[in-house]
Amino acid sequence: MIFQQLESALAQLQEARARYGFELEEMPDGKLVHVKAADGERYYVEVRDGERAVRRGITRRPELVATYARKEYLRKALAVIDHDVRTLERAVRRYRRFDPEEVVGSLSSAYRDLPLDAFYHPLVDMVALSLDATDEQRIASHAQWGIQELEPSGYLSEGRTLRTSRGERMRSKAGVLIAETLYSYGIPFRYEQELQVGHMTFHPDFTFEGAGGKEFYLEFCGMMDDPAYVESHKRKRSAYEAAGIVEWRNIIYLYASGNDMDMMRVDSVVRTLVVPWL
Repeated sequence: MIFQQLESALAQLQEARARYGFELEEMPDGKLVHVKAADGERYYVEVRDGERAVRRGITRRPELVATYARKEYLRKALAVIDHDVRTLERAVRRYRRFDPEEVVGSLSSAYRDLPLDAFYHPLVDMVALSLDATDEQRIASHAQWGIQELEPSGYLSEGRTLRTSRGERMRSKAGVLIAETLYSYGIPFRYEQELQVGHMTFHPDFTFEGAGGKEFYLEFCGMMDDPAYVESHKRKRSAYEAAGIVEWRNIIYLYASGNDMDMMRVDSVVRTLVVPWL
């Protein structure tokens, strides 16, 4: 968001500079001179003719007085705009996009054994992690898809014992935490929507509407320390790939062991993988 605002402000100032510069070039030669006389105010146009300054009275031509007043305003305004353009150009060149993982990685060895959630607070840090305006517009374009009334998925509904802050029932704490992150970005999703893959039926954890209306998926794989779970995941992944559902195109895998949740990782996945596909 901050970088987008810098670029937007720079573009506005550059446009103003071009408009003001063009208008100033079209102004007549000379400058306005104001003199207080005993019988009232006097206005003159002063034009340099070599070493000599030539004045002519324009007191009775208020439209010409206004023209020279506008000319002086443009000259002063352009000086300020030029300064601001140079300042913003330097800021845009030197701006570093904030990445919490990069910040943590730059810390000394004394901090390396600490869990990432010791550093990161998703609610407080959301201000620094806010999206650019173009991302927000792209997310908003899927709002209608997100509110469509669909037949509720009855897939193992008895296992959905947890609720999100918006009342959606989910079967795991991990699902709830991912959903809350998606809520914070305003990203519409469908939980465990049915998906036919060949002769098999799956229910990906999260389904999104991507660019061009093509859906893509996010699967949380939280028991990668369990050999039986890993084998089951491999079979499922193979079925997905056989149907053209692959990581580089339309599915995101978020891996963990023991169902541990790294909220910094979740936020990073949402910002760097989910958002660009919307």
